[in-house]
Amino acid sequence: MEKFFKDALKVSIASLVISITLYIVIIAFFLLSVVTANIFGTVIKIIVPILILVTILGFIYSFFIKGKQKIPFLTLHFVSLYALSFGIYLAVSFQGFAP
Repeated sequence: MEKFFKDALKVSIASLVISITLYIVIIAFFLLSVVTANIFGTVIKIIVPILILVTILGFIYSFFIKGKQKIPFLTLHFVSLYALSFGIYLAVSFQGFAP
């Protein structure tokens, strides 16, 4: 485990894979939310904090990548953080519109 956290590229790749997997889980539960809206809310409350932490960890580790791979990883993590922040903003903004 100690070797894993010393290699910034491996941590960044693992963070991206976990982030994409969690996004897929959120989308899958959203598509199934017609039947189970209560479960969707619970899953969102659990997954979003994990997704935020994993993405920030990957973003920080992307600064320590050496070589030309640094820019794509920084960009991908930044886009993930932006999408997550925008989704949270929309959820808070439109919270009063739902019946």
